[in-house]
Amino acid sequence: MIQLSYRYKTEDQLWFTFYHEAGHIVLHGKQAVFLEGDVADTSKEVAANRFAADTLVAASLWTKFVQAGKYQSKAAIEAFAHEVGVAAGIVVGRLQHEGLLAHSHCNDLKRKLSTEG
Repeated sequence: MIQLSYRYKTEDQLWFTFYHEAGHIVLHGKQAVFLEGDVADTSKEVAANRFAADTLVAASLWTKFVQAGKYQSKAAIEAFAHEVGVAAGIVVGRLQHEGLLAHSHCNDLKRKLSTEG
């Protein structure tokens, strides 16, 4: 069973979690069981994280973007997101997660999710 929630309430968290869980199915099979907080096999968690990150933005494109060093600019983040076909908030979330952008920067590019219609 895959469980997604509005836990962090931003699109980057939702889509990363979706692809992380999909990565477990693709890489480790439908019968594997993964419990939150269980660190028994961190290699599978790392693999699922890599699957999610690379599915959202191809590794080669991400590396090129990061190496260009222009990711501190909102305009550059938005242009790159448009180029690779993802929301700018997803790029911001990954930059923050990888420690390349402060968690206080560019959060206005992350769309908040809501259960309200």
